[in-house]
This record gives sequence, structure tokens and C-alpha cells, in this order.
Amino acid sequence: MDFFIELVDLISNHPLWSFSTALVIGGLPYLFKYTVGVYISEKVKEYRKSQIDNKKLKSLIAHSEELRGSQEGKLFSFGRAKASIYVLDYSIQGYSKDFLITKLLNSVPDCPNQYRAEFEKQLKYWNEKKNRGEIFEGTPKIALSKISVGRSPVSEKKQIQISICQSSGYVHQRAATSVFRNLDHRDIERIINEPSHTMEPFFSNSFGILIGIITGDNKLIFVERGKGTAVNESRIVCGAVEGMTIDDISNSKLDTSKAASRALSEEFGINLEPNELSSIKVVSCVFNCDFHEWNLIGYVDLRDYGDKYISAHIHDYNTTAKAYDSWEINELIFIDFIPQKVAGYLLSHDDRVVNYSMVTAIYTLLSAYSDRAEVARAFSSNIDLTSTG
Repeated sequence: MDFFIELVDLISNHPLWSFSTALVIGGLPYLFKYTVGVYISEKVKEYRKSQIDNKKLKSLIAHSEELRGSQEGKLFSFGRAKASIYVLDYSIQGYSKDFLITKLLNSVPDCPNQYRAEFEKQLKYWNEKKNRGEIFEGTPKIALSKISVGRSPVSEKKQIQISICQSSGYVHQRAATSVFRNLDHRDIERIINEPSHTMEPFFSNSFGILIGIITGDNKLIFVERGKGTAVNESRIVCGAVEGMTIDDISNSKLDTSKAASRALSEEFGINLEPNELSSIKVVSCVFNCDFHEWNLIGYVDLRDYGDKYISAHIHDYNTTAKAYDSWEINELIFIDFIPQKVAGYLLSHDDRVVNYSMVTAIYTLLSAYSDRAEVARAFSSNIDLTSTG
């Protein structure tokens, strides 16, 4: 007690001590504010930010499911990405091996009377192109007359049921497609309003498969098509594109793996072994509203095979013209299989990316990338993520 009395007396009788003490005592609130107070404030900010981030993450995951689930039966729209593609069905895990139920028809649909005059005109035009050697018939293609989605009565697994016949030929296909594309927009809208029910079989002269390719070193392949191609000249496609032919029919069934592996081999020199065919997954069935064409969408994941199918090998095979159809390719583009990188590429080239390739790339990401929320983040235009880094 005497010590404190002496200390008070010292401070009272010595101005310098009195001033220093007042300065210390008066500055304590500021000292607290800018030391302990700053620490507490930062911790509060971190806590609030974590709460906001958690809320945004939950919203993002929900949005991912919404974006994915909203595609079936509508024109394709995924955040900022849009395409004139009608999605008949999408299975994120991929369809089972025997998902395609095939019915073979003996005859092709005849040309409806209202289109006959224009069809004859277009047929003459495309025949002349064939005679000049500008296009070729090739192996007879498959024509799709009817399609629907159902489930196996035994396993409850999804099935796509199709009625097919042999196409009347490539010249016929190009002529019929030209008639469709020249129709009044109201007639086109009437035909594609619900393609699975109201499509015009006469215009449906092909059935293709689109395969996104994930290389062994985790790249997604895009292709700038050559100038000599009959369709989508100089535009960008994702992976392999192949029309299915009569050679893909085995035991009265259409073999999608055969068509996909042929496309991989002929266009990219990727020759899968029989035990590697399981790396091909088919995940969707879509209708191209621009050309009245049905396609299956899938992808092949080559990351489990070491350096066998890395981008450098695929690039070398193509540039040395070893691939059978390498003439169709002007340039191979290898994009890191990361949502932000793929989205950036697609959105910055959306005026050149073919409509079905936009869908192929996004479905490949949604099905094969480990984090669907990150895929949604890369494409979303509805969620503010500026504060999440």
C-alpha cells in the first residue's frame, strides 16, 4: 500500500512522470484497438466470410444439380453456355452396356409432297457436287425413324429405343438437310417443338455419336475442322464426331462402341484395345435443331493408361498424317481438363464452337470431373462468387 502511495506522490510532484503516465493511460484504448482489437476484428471477419462461403458453396452445389437436371427436354442452357440442342435424355453416370434397343426397318420414309419440289432441286445440286468429286457417298449410314426413352422391365435401367433403316445415301442426306434448313422458321419450330414425337422422319437421315476425349495427361481435345470439310468448315468441335453406318450393326443391334472406337482411330490414331473399350461412356441423347440430326453424346477417359494416350503422342500421330481422316483436321487444341480452362475456351470461342460440341464438352466435365460444383462455378452467371477467390 505504501508503494502505491509513493508512486502517486512521485507522479504528482514530477511533471515528466505525470505527462508520461497520462499518455500511457489515455492511449490504452487506441493500443487495444490496433492490437487485440485488430486481431479480434480479423477473426470475426474470417468467421463471417466462412459462413458466407459455406452458404455460397451449398447454393453452388444446388445450382450445379439444377443446371444439370434442367437440361432434359429443353434447349440446352448451362449458365452462360447455350446451344440449339434439344436434350432428349442425360445420364450423368452413363448408360449401361445394352442401353440401345434397336428395331430394324426395311424401308426409308418417302419425301412428303410439300417438300418434293425443293428436294428434287437440292438433290440435283448435291449430285453435281458428288460428280465433281467434292463429296463422297462412303459407307451407307444409318437413318433414324423413331426414338424414345424407357426402362428395362427387368433391371429398371434406362433404355433408348430406336427404329432405324439404311440411309438412302449421303447425297440424299445433304439434299434433305438443305430442304429443312431452308424452311420458314415457323415450320422449323413446329417440327422441332418436341422432336421425340413430332420429328419428320424424312429429314432424319443419320444417327451420330459425339465423343469428348480426355487424354492421358488430363487434356480435353478440341478440333478446328479443315477447310475442305463438307460440314462445319473451319469451326471448332469437341473430340470425335462419327456417323453410324450399317457396319456398326451386329446381330441386329447397333454397336455404339464400334462407331466410337472407329472415330477415335481414324481421326486421332487412338486405337483402343478390347479391354480398354470400357473407357468409353455414353451419357446423353440429343437432337441438333440446326440440322434435324440425332446424336448420342459420350466421352472416353484415357487417364488410366499412363502415357500411352498423352496429348504429345496424339498430336504427333495427326501432324504426321498417320491418322486416316487427319485431312479433316486443321488444328488440334489441347485444353487442360479443368472447368475454368474449358469454360474459358468455350465461352471465348462460342461463335465458332459447333452447337453439339458445346454440349459434349460440358457433359464430359459434368460426368468425368470430380467436382460438379466447380463445373457450375466456371459456367454460372447467376451466382456471385467474387469474394470466394
